[in-house]
Amino acid sequence: MNFLAASIESLGAKIVRILTVGYGLLAFLTEALSALLDRNTWNRATFDVIVKQVYFTAVQILPVFLTYVLVISWLMITIILTTARDFGLGQFASEMTIRVLVLELLPFLTALYIALRSGSAINTEIALMRVNNELDALAHCKVPPMPFEFLPRLISGVISVVALASLACLIAVMLGYLAIYGLNTSGFEYYTRTISKILDFKIMAGLFLKCALFGLAVTLIPITAGLETPKKLFMVPVSVLRGMMKVFFAIMVIEVVSLALKYI
Repeated sequence: MNFLAASIESLGAKIVRILTVGYGLLAFLTEALSALLDRNTWNRATFDVIVKQVYFTAVQILPVFLTYVLVISWLMITIILTTARDFGLGQFASEMTIRVLVLELLPFLTALYIALRSGSAINTEIALMRVNNELDALAHCKVPPMPFEFLPRLISGVISVVALASLACLIAVMLGYLAIYGLNTSGFEYYTRTISKILDFKIMAGLFLKCALFGLAVTLIPITAGLETPKKLFMVPVSVLRGMMKVFFAIMVIEVVSLALKYI
């Protein structure tokens, strides 16, 4: 009886904790949307911060990211082509390449890459700002942190994931053509027709929305996790670990829901 009561109590505590985290994310997102629609938010300083954040999140990592995309795309395309030819399905190789790489794998890996590089950095930075009372100092000086610290990071996260995922998908499409047809242009018409058949408006809209949600997840969750950090320096690594676990869970949920809506 005591074991059953303890189990129910533990389950209830977990549900309350999940609901509390969800409410915190929703409240922060609502505040961010209000700031986004506020004309007073948009000034030269805010634009400068957004540009810098996009540079740090997307532009600065381009050499490593392009290498990462080229290697993974080439390996996956080779595996897909070899498997398709072994089973006599070579005519479906181009469609399989687009569906596996462009629609699913590359956007997912792009979100993970940015989460590990930039999401963890954002979580650490916000947590340190809270521990060192920098956010309190901004409030004391009547400088709202939302338009200068939080909103630019949210916007840059969405822009960066969408832009880098689009670039990765374009590279994968080009590599797919080269792997299947080489430098021969005879397959160009069939290949482009296959792409247009798969990537219709509905699929493209869904892909854009998924990438935007990925970008929101890899910035929104680390910011809120950093703001929840207790004002003790040794709690910063714990905050980052918890934040990254939440980011990974959110990315998985977005991907699973996307697959379910698309194929079920």
